[in-house]
Amino acid sequence: MSNLKYKVGDKVRIKSLDWYNENKNPKHGFVYFGHEFCFYTHMSKYCGKTLTISEIVGCCYVMAECVYDDNWTDEMIEELVEKATEQKLKLLQIQT
Repeated sequence: MSNLKYKVGDKVRIKSLDWYNENKNPKHGFVYFGHEFCFYTHMSKYCGKTLTISEIVGCCYVMAECVYDDNWTDEMIEELVEKATEQKLKLLQIQT
């Protein structure tokens, strides 16, 4: 069982574009965390935005608003914006 900070249905803010630009690999454009997950260039369009966690897979999150099935980790998230409620979880299940 993983020790993730957030739960399905939580709304979280992704780290800022400044964070991305300061930490990205200048040659490849991604932020490498020293394990199997990276914050890829195409994910930067979500910097500073609020996303909804739709699923937890292993030790990472899937976001409802994302086109790709990117793996998001706690290191990529700035803060919790809104905790999930039972009503919001039901709405999320209907949408997915």
